[in-house]
Amino acid sequence: MVRHRLTDQQWELVQDLFPPPARTGRPRRDRREILDGIFWILRTGAPWRDLPEELGPWATTWDLFDTWNGDGTLEAILCRLRAAGIDAGLVDRELWCVDGTVVRAARCAGGGGKADDPEEPVDHALGRSRGGFSTKIHLLCDGQGHPLDFHLTPGQAHEATGLVPLLEGAEERVVDGDGEAIAWPVALAGDKGFRADWIDEYLLAMGMTPVIPSKEDEDRAARAVDFDREAYRRRSIVECLIGWLKECRRIFSRFEKTAKNFGGMIKMAFIQRYLRLCPD
Repeated sequence: MVRHRLTDQQWELVQDLFPPPARTGRPRRDRREILDGIFWILRTGAPWRDLPEELGPWATTWDLFDTWNGDGTLEAILCRLRAAGIDAGLVDRELWCVDGTVVRAARCAGGGGKADDPEEPVDHALGRSRGGFSTKIHLLCDGQGHPLDFHLTPGQAHEATGLVPLLEGAEERVVDGDGEAIAWPVALAGDKGFRADWIDEYLLAMGMTPVIPSKEDEDRAARAVDFDREAYRRRSIVECLIGWLKECRRIFSRFEKTAKNFGGMIKMAFIQRYLRLCPD
């Protein structure tokens, strides 16, 4: 039996979000089967051509993943599940956490060509860091480890450079069931990579208290905010989330040529994370 299949309850949560079938042409493949196939690729990291036959034709599964990622279907699924978690009170409103992690890119991830899609970065979020050819995932989660949003940059980018686009994206996409943006949390925790006066000022202007430790060579008393050591201990939850995220082998290593499709795999991981919150 193939693992990573949706349960009946999980499928009922999202089945109405898929585009309706065309009125003409061949009968379409079962959408639940296709989604199971994408989850299998996500978790195993296998090439698309190695998809088990019982999960449908690999070319159809790849084509629909690319289509659903491009037309907003995956974003709609994630938005619904995340909003359901917000409405159910699962998302922590006191503390959110940010962090960045580098993902090694395989040789086949290169050669994406020119970015004709306005949503696709010119560099495809690929660069060279100490870890080699890589992409950096900038991640935002709540104090319970629920993934909220992400932003991609080349691997050599500093974590602080991704903070503003990460929070701007969250302000647009992290909404409740009525489509209303939720209030910022009381505090935002990050490691020393986010320590800068402009970040303190930026977060305070948004109504969030920075929970970021001072660097060894600076005057801690000169900072505008006091360091909350107890709150900072909870920041480890974002590192736990990164660890879980990289258990998805398609994210542990990047194989997608475009940042958009690599982001689609991250969305699929977020979707799976939220689906697991629903009862069996």
